[in-house]
Amino acid sequence: MKLLPSFFFFVLLALQANAQSLQRVAPEQVGMDSRHLLYADEAIETAIANKDIPGAVLAVVRNGKMAYLKAYGNKRVYPNTEPMTVNTIFDMASCSKPMSTAICTHILAERGKLRLLDPVSLYIPEFKSWMSEDGKGKKIIRIADLLTHTSGLPPYAPTSELEKQYGSPSPDGMIEYIANCHRDFKPQTDFQYSCLNYITLQRIIETVSGQSLRDFARENLFDVLGMAHTDYLPCKRDKDGKWINTADAHWTTSTEGDWHSLIAPTEKQSDGSVLCGQVHDPLARVMNGGISGNAGVFSCAEDIAVLCAALQNGGEWNGHRILSPLGVKAMRTVPRATATLGRTLGWDNFTAYASNNGDYFGPNTYGHTGYTGTSIIIDPDNDTSVILLVNAVHPEDGHSMVRLRSLIANVVAASIYPTPRIYTDHYYKRFLQFMDEPAITSKDIVMVGNSLTEGGGNWNTRLNKKNIRNRGIIGDEVMGIYDRLHQILPGHPKKLFLLAGVNDISHDLTADSIVSMIRMTVERIQRESPDTKLYLQS
Repeated sequence: MKLLPSFFFFVLLALQANAQSLQRVAPEQVGMDSRHLLYADEAIETAIANKDIPGAVLAVVRNGKMAYLKAYGNKRVYPNTEPMTVNTIFDMASCSKPMSTAICTHILAERGKLRLLDPVSLYIPEFKSWMSEDGKGKKIIRIADLLTHTSGLPPYAPTSELEKQYGSPSPDGMIEYIANCHRDFKPQTDFQYSCLNYITLQRIIETVSGQSLRDFARENLFDVLGMAHTDYLPCKRDKDGKWINTADAHWTTSTEGDWHSLIAPTEKQSDGSVLCGQVHDPLARVMNGGISGNAGVFSCAEDIAVLCAALQNGGEWNGHRILSPLGVKAMRTVPRATATLGRTLGWDNFTAYASNNGDYFGPNTYGHTGYTGTSIIIDPDNDTSVILLVNAVHPEDGHSMVRLRSLIANVVAASIYPTPRIYTDHYYKRFLQFMDEPAITSKDIVMVGNSLTEGGGNWNTRLNKKNIRNRGIIGDEVMGIYDRLHQILPGHPKKLFLLAGVNDISHDLTADSIVSMIRMTVERIQRESPDTKLYLQS
């Protein structure tokens, strides 16, 4: 029996090792234009330069593959500076509602444990129905009303007053308040976004399953899809009033050093400390101790990308299913009873909160945003998802993400069109390597060409010089060079050595056509980077 703890430890490590990220491809391999996506980079970099945000991570999923993944700026700027990375973990804020609470609700419904038409009072007996002012009218609030934010519950609750009355944390006190608070309108007659709806859903999930929301989501959603860096993080105040975590994150065993190091911090507190791993939302943090139906999930771009791919694939990914195809379809569809109000059974379709969808994605696009700066949108018709993760409330609150989210959505949508030329898998492998390398600068000497260039390896060592960048690709063609110049020319390199045309001869092209393509490439180089000295060999 003494061997059991070690056995289970290795089983846990094996499960984490099986967590698979989406296959990463060049945008062109899934019908997107990488050159156009540079406008997304520009919009984000502008927001950083204007100090609207400290940094960001952008991920684009198309056809079940990671078409774009990039980090920008810093994840921390106070009290020290730390660069953003693509594996940074974010406080997802209200994105927790659809990506955990709503999905968990549908999982229970699919298993016959509850109905979306069930009265909330079936699970929370003290939960009051809506009553008219004269006391003559009455309407039951149902689970579907919570999911669509058409219940009439108030948008939020007075956190400080509740803490004084019930203490912290006090999930039971939170539910007692919600069960008896004023209902603002008759259910299904209006839309009002409310965190109280999803805190109520949390209590239903926990009552039906007999588990905490954290444990149920972990076992039935996050672990199933291999989302190894997604978790709720319990927290409380210590004796000095500082917020601390009361349990380790799920990814602790796979992280060197302090597991908090992967997390993007949020807001600076009055005592000078910064929330990092403690949910930013006051109700979720103060009243529910970090595990809350309205907020509390921490996750990263690659984990969320897997979730988006699963939803786009009818609820299944890599052989592991979280929902049925009809369950996914129901969750992203606005119910007939509230068809004019714009909220699906878990997501936003066309309410005023859905501006993150942008202007060009299709009418069936659904998504959600989080107060901290997070955003998820999914266009089922174009099989495209956009994940924009920002800790905009760091180090201080007060910045709006509304416009930036729309700008990014528009750029991504506009980058979807047939690719005029497709190259070899090796070409795109190298293309992705170039995307991940530091940007070309005006001090660099760039070697561009085919097998002779790539095969040269480290040209700095070979030529005993510095700042030489090998951008060669075995088997490359003239138009292959042309189609990736946007990775080179914005940096205005000092010199560019171009070896082109050798492989085009084997494609039965005429000499005139090859010369014409080389001329077009040279003219573009001269036009977009006129100070670059160009050396051509063909």
